[in-house]
Amino acid sequence: MQGKPQERTQSMIRVGIVGTNTSHAGVFAGLLNGVDGGPPQVEDARVVGVWSSGKEGLSGMHSAAPELAGTYRIDRVATEPSELIGTIDLALILDDFDGGALHPELARPFLEAGVPIYVDKPMALAVDEAVALFTLAEEKSTPLMSCSALRFASELDVLRQDGAGELSTLVSVGPGDWYNYGIHAVEAALAVRGPGATQVQQFSSADRDITVIEDETGPRIVVGTLRDARAGFHLTSYGPQGVVQTEVADYQSFYANTMSAAVGMARTGTAPIDRQATLEVLAILAAGQRSATIGAPVRLTDVLPDVMPDAMPGGNE
Repeated sequence: MQGKPQERTQSMIRVGIVGTNTSHAGVFAGLLNGVDGGPPQVEDARVVGVWSSGKEGLSGMHSAAPELAGTYRIDRVATEPSELIGTIDLALILDDFDGGALHPELARPFLEAGVPIYVDKPMALAVDEAVALFTLAEEKSTPLMSCSALRFASELDVLRQDGAGELSTLVSVGPGDWYNYGIHAVEAALAVRGPGATQVQQFSSADRDITVIEDETGPRIVVGTLRDARAGFHLTSYGPQGVVQTEVADYQSFYANTMSAAVGMARTGTAPIDRQATLEVLAILAAGQRSATIGAPVRLTDVLPDVMPDAMPGGNE
């Protein structure tokens, strides 16, 4: 379990954005500071500082720090991330260079200083780097969270109501590449199904990835990441009483819910997502990559570092 620092008593949580080369920087700044003079969508929190690496993210440059500051009325533009320490109560690590390769490097100084952190997806490009960040967070008694914002999509509630009866199979489909975008479809599925994955097998081609995720009872989740079809985020649950479907389409809502959870974490000192849930998602992504390469199923225990041999249930023998 992560440590629990004292609850913060100030009314306004001061937020710092670290990295602006992703559309998420503008989305989160707008939710916290308001857009075009409108009211913020997350109460009692405000972005007060921003830093940009100047590197291009996966989908381009997006905003430079001064531009983002001007658009969303952010007071401080830092020349180094460390300048934000002491001026903020929550750091949003958003930099998207190489799909999040800098996340661990950027997060460490804030954890060392005891600043609560939200790390954008994916938390790290290697599972052991994510483990190291959680370990540091525990040593410093500092809350840390990382997830796809789809974990907080309200549309998932319809699948949690057991309308199909005991779950036979859950299918989660989304667009894009497996690791950087497939995390959305995987996290949404696990937010419904819960933890306990043991083994992953992926069938990959240039146009799509079809991934089967097993738990101790056998195959339960099928994830499709499609590049040859027009796909949003769709989930379908199959059970003895029928079929339940949902489309995650209210982006504003799940982004706002994510920021509300991050701000609540900074206020209470308690992370809203258990570290094992985040590590399970990352392990599934890594296992999927390995499975596609070797053409065989991969157990989650095979991709987790030796420092956490009991992090997940054992896979099939």
